[in-house]
Amino acid sequence: MEMELPIKNCQLRVLKTSMEANFPVTLEQSVRRLCEKEGFIKYKIDKRSVSTDGGNYLGILYEIDVKGRTKDGDKELHLFAKHIIKGDSLKILSVSNVYATEIFAYKELSKIFTELQEEANVPLEERYKMIKVYEESNPEAIIMENIAKKGFTQYYRMEVPPLNFFEISVKQLARFHGLSFILRERRPIFFSEKIKTLKNPFIFDANWIEMMTSLKEASLNHVDEKFKDKLEEAYESLLYKYSQYCDDENLNVCLRHGDFRPCNILIKIHDGDIQELIPVDYQLLHYGCPVFDFLYFIFGGTDREFRNKHLVYLKDLYYETLTTFLQYFDLDVEKVYSREEFERVYKEKLDFGLMTTLILLPFVFASENDVPDFSQSEMRFHIDDRIKERFHGVIEEYMDWGFL
Repeated sequence: MEMELPIKNCQLRVLKTSMEANFPVTLEQSVRRLCEKEGFIKYKIDKRSVSTDGGNYLGILYEIDVKGRTKDGDKELHLFAKHIIKGDSLKILSVSNVYATEIFAYKELSKIFTELQEEANVPLEERYKMIKVYEESNPEAIIMENIAKKGFTQYYRMEVPPLNFFEISVKQLARFHGLSFILRERRPIFFSEKIKTLKNPFIFDANWIEMMTSLKEASLNHVDEKFKDKLEEAYESLLYKYSQYCDDENLNVCLRHGDFRPCNILIKIHDGDIQELIPVDYQLLHYGCPVFDFLYFIFGGTDREFRNKHLVYLKDLYYETLTTFLQYFDLDVEKVYSREEFERVYKEKLDFGLMTTLILLPFVFASENDVPDFSQSEMRFHIDDRIKERFHGVIEEYMDWGFL
């Protein structure tokens, strides 16, 4: 069942579920091993497949509830599992590699993040948080705590969340980037061997061009004629620059989340306000440019009206938070990533927001009942008409800024 809840002129989405179907054998075995580790003597496993409504394309999702008895009494576990999609039809990245990256993020990186923040006595409300993942996760399935049972949800992908969501999210993004600067100083061997070696997961070859061509054709159908020629003319050069930006080692200074957008940020609402916020989905994690994460987040989740009011403020908030967070570790932000360098990259690479729009928005606005299927060899894009207003706002902005 699906529910939409109005929160400050926006919507929250509860994932649709259906009763168990084609539950993977290896995942079943992992869950049973987890039950044994948790001390269950007798237990029952209920599992349901989950529709992501276009929020996740690289996995099949399940909710798993375990109820039973241990030697200490009754016990329940509420799990959420992401199982790898089968087949090798997706050519623009390695699905097995991105699953390995996400397991690394949850099993290794999260522990070090916790250690570093505890060592520095960072206040709990100012820490970067990650969801709990169980050791029984494997290269085919990631098993984590189902925090939806604790009241966490997410904003609907086609809506623009309220300002306070972006304020809290931008602060978390700054802390995430800050932790990789801290890793460089406090765990240099780990940083050198495990962080700097994380490459951008996308493969910019003929398959990439083919998918981008499909995106372009689908997108141009939702752009007014007055913009269509200008956008089509710029498309090829923008895609080329996108790959150049992503592979430019001179820009790489810290961990980049890679897919930091509203539907990958879980929130807990109390009395209409965000009580807690946890980013998820680290499959596209890589060593890269922090400015790109910021632009991806803003242009992937806001409209022109929002950006006109809040873009500069949120950019400043990001850097101010990075500055404050690093002070807990006795690090001077000017020595690790100066304001001058941050502003230079932001100004010179601002068109990354336009590139992000062209690539990401067709997925954000994929029709609810017909989202692209990455397990199929030929992807189809059916886009909701609501994309038009968002597209037009971005195009007009970049025309005003001189990029188009």
